Amino acid sequence: MNAYLECPTIKTKSFTIRLIRKADSESLFQCYNDERAVCLMNDDNCDFGFYVKSREKMLETIGYWLDFYEKQYFIRFSIVDNATDKAVGTIEGFVGETGVLRVDISSDFEKASCLSEIFEFAKDNFYEFFGNEDIVTKAIFSATERRKALNSSGWEFIDKYREHHDYYKITCKK
Repeated sequence: MNAYLECPTIKTKSFTIRLIRKADSESLFQCYNDERAVCLMNDDNCDFGFYVKSREKMLETIGYWLDFYEKQYFIRFSIVDNATDKAVGTIEGFVGETGVLRVDISSDFEKASCLSEIFEFAKDNFYEFFGNEDIVTKAIFSATERRKALNSSGWEFIDKYREHHDYYKITCKK
């Protein structure tokens, strides 16, 4: 499967995970303009922080992510709440033996139950999508719900990944 040629859409119990769309900008602005959510996001090695001050900047950021998808650098998926059909966050994946899973989600969904579903989605699909044998993700000390979800889903705390701290790791299903 080449996820860059035909980006998959996967439905979980609570979410539909699909390629980000410009039409998601209004609902995603609520996530990226939420300081409680942004402080838990992983912007290690990113060109800019994730706090978005305006709707125009959110639309520009989505354009940036779609451009990188077309260049096959990474895929930014929207996390769409099945109950409301609104994007409540994003996740990112890319090709490589070890993938870095970025999970950006509205503070209303920063709950162990929601996050566990997203972590399971990545573990179950990222090998097929990207060839990731392992995935790492960041969860800072104050991200208690995120850490709870990672621990209950079988992720191992490794602390350091490259030069950054607060990382967890899991082996993907092949």
